[in-house]
Amino acid sequence: MKRASRIITTALVLLTTAAVVAQESQPVAAQSKEPQASAPQMMKPPAPPPISLKVSLVFSRYQGEKKISSVPHTLWVTTGDRTSLRLGTQIPVPTTMVKDNGGAVQSYNYRDVGTNIDCSATAVPPDGSFRLNITITDSSVYFPDQSDSAIKSTTTATGAPAFRNFNSTFTIVLRDGQTAQSTAVTDPVSGQTIKLDATLNVQK
Repeated sequence: MKRASRIITTALVLLTTAAVVAQESQPVAAQSKEPQASAPQMMKPPAPPPISLKVSLVFSRYQGEKKISSVPHTLWVTTGDRTSLRLGTQIPVPTTMVKDNGGAVQSYNYRDVGTNIDCSATAVPPDGSFRLNITITDSSVYFPDQSDSAIKSTTTATGAPAFRNFNSTFTIVLRDGQTAQSTAVTDPVSGQTIKLDATLNVQK
């Protein structure tokens, strides 16, 4: 009887100890189940809506104060995108091939002549300006006048046309309705002055 009583007492002590341990572990378990607050995330500002622009480029040539030619180009540009323009034709350039028997055969190679323009725009807050990145390449057949004696004698003797090229890459900042002259250079051969004017208009 004493042995049975001792066993029962030991069992009761073990059950009481287990219950105490379980009660002490409950707050820890409950605390571990609580969701941890996540670190605050940086919210990105919403991207600005695209804006439609009309970009006008005027390519002009002057002989002294006299305007010789003026070629306008109009492009529709959306901020964040790029607009490209390809305009031109192929000009036959005569070439002469000499055969083994001494005879000559005339053939033609074709060369692209015209205007290539690439333009992209980016809004510049907060004053409503726009940054334009423009690349323009212009090539044309050159008809020399009496003052261009060196080129005229060469083209007359060979029968081949002369070509002139203009290439410019620039960045300009304009507001709505503003016009600016981005380029003004002098052709070293003809002495003509080349001017490029850019105008921007926001389409609403």
